[in-house]
Amino acid sequence: MIKVIIVGACGKMSSAVISTLTKEKDIKIVGGIEAAGHPLLGSPIGDGLIQANLSSLIKETDVAVEFAIPEITLDNVKVATKAGKPYIIGTTGLTDLNEIKKHSKKIPILISANFSLGVNLLYNLTETAAKLLPDFDIEIVEAHHKMKRDAPSGTAKKLVEIINLEKKEAKIYSIRAGDIIGEHTVMFIGNGERIELIHRASGRNAFASGVVKAIRFIVKQKPGFYSLDDALAF
Repeated sequence: MIKVIIVGACGKMSSAVISTLTKEKDIKIVGGIEAAGHPLLGSPIGDGLIQANLSSLIKETDVAVEFAIPEITLDNVKVATKAGKPYIIGTTGLTDLNEIKKHSKKIPILISANFSLGVNLLYNLTETAAKLLPDFDIEIVEAHHKMKRDAPSGTAKKLVEIINLEKKEAKIYSIRAGDIIGEHTVMFIGNGERIELIHRASGRNAFASGVVKAIRFIVKQKPGFYSLDDALAF
């Protein structure tokens, strides 16, 4: 049985992850973390409670999964490193990635801007198209709900990284409106023709399935810095 704690337990993404994990026979949620003063502190989550102290709770787990705010991620990784526990990061908008990577020398860390299986296939298709269409212009349009903190999205930034590796450039156009869960379109535009690679998420459970695969993968790994691509073996 894999014991898991959820950091940022009351967020929208975490709620979807919790719902999915409770259906898995080989995974058990043993607690959650939220900010001090949060109204749901002390509430049940899986077989445990929502707490404010990561240092004490992480000792009871095999892996921690974080969907929170970027300002707390590095401190949480330091706690996980001290406890020798694998850490999965789904938090986006990180600015201290190099510092986080340093801790992967001591613990396995898996980070992904998007845990959707479809989006990770989109990454691979984008790489292939960028290689095969060297003379096409590339544009990215991403849309999310109006409460999303970061723009452009971590997924869009990852797509640009992939395109840049092929010596190409791409612009990102961000939309924040309504309750859009997540949409990403990569357009390859040539003379007289256009190819579009599109991923639309209709529910957050699309992301949660990738988290399950990440959990099962990371608990078997040696210290290192991993991506969801490693877990999916695309």
